[in-house]
Amino acid sequence: MLNESQQRDVWERWLASEMRANYYGDLSERLSSLQTKLTWLTLLCSSGAAGTILGDSHVPSSLWFLKLLLSLLAAALSLFLLVMQYPKKSFDCSDLQYRWNRLAAEYEALWNDVYADSAVGTLANLTEKSAELSKSSDRVGVRYRRRLMEKWERHVISHRFPQDGTPVTA
Repeated sequence: MLNESQQRDVWERWLASEMRANYYGDLSERLSSLQTKLTWLTLLCSSGAAGTILGDSHVPSSLWFLKLLLSLLAAALSLFLLVMQYPKKSFDCSDLQYRWNRLAAEYEALWNDVYADSAVGTLANLTEKSAELSKSSDRVGVRYRRRLMEKWERHVISHRFPQDGTPVTA
């Protein structure tokens, strides 16, 4: 059976896990979208560069720099995409979203069974899982976005605490 302090800890960790799951899901989507946009921009620049080189007769001599600019931009974008590894980071964030969601579900299950004899052991186990997951989250290589986390904090809290201030579970 969990005491009052431990119950509050379960509640807070449950909400924090939901926030992190939403945060990493959003990050995954943003990184994937950024990868797609930059890939299309690279394609546009490289096809534009190829078009100006192949269609040399149609390009005025005063726009000689266009060939160079498009070629350099396509190369720079390709290098940038290679270095940034957005698909890998997006996949890692998606995996973290899944794992934080699972942890939140486990905290919810514990919240619904705080008077069980095994509750203290379960809380200790979940606390250890949370610490390991936090460590994994630090290794993703994506900078922390405070405003994005605050967005998901407001979202989760608004769903768990309606206007009357009474906590809502499940």
